[in-house]
Amino acid sequence: MFKTQKYWTLFLRGDDRALGDLYHVLFEPLVFVAFHRVKNMEVARDIVSELFVTLLATSTELRKTKWQNVESIQAYLTTSVKHKAIDFIRAEKSHFDILAQLPEKQLMENNDDVLDGLHALASKETELFQLHLDGYSNMEIAKQNMISEKTVRNKLSMTRQKMALMYKSLLTIALWMIVH
Repeated sequence: MFKTQKYWTLFLRGDDRALGDLYHVLFEPLVFVAFHRVKNMEVARDIVSELFVTLLATSTELRKTKWQNVESIQAYLTTSVKHKAIDFIRAEKSHFDILAQLPEKQLMENNDDVLDGLHALASKETELFQLHLDGYSNMEIAKQNMISEKTVRNKLSMTRQKMALMYKSLLTIALWMIVH
């Protein structure tokens, strides 16, 4: 408990390495919280990783004003993970409802647009994402590219975030491709 607050205080002061330490201490407990909601370990890990990426992307000035009064960082992050998991479930349900209404022909026509957008990403990210779309597991992708499975998860997560930003209107199609 004391260790996490110490790391949090250092992070608020601008020490990004302290967030890495906090990540190592809290990652597994937070993944457990997310998994309890989403029932998918890979998605749970993505949710927690995305939360830490968001924290890291926050400027030092905003950190101080936004989070200076947080008394228990573990409680705050646990609540944040719960909310992100619920948001994921809502979005997933919403996207599947929309997909059910789209004709198959429209999905296939937009497939090329999404793949074209992948070319705008870094070639390594595109390669990893294409392997994921082809049905390879994260472990298989990691072995094939001689990187860790955690790196694969993080790169796939970051690729999904970039795609969401680039193609908000095509996000439903991309999710369909990921699921199928």
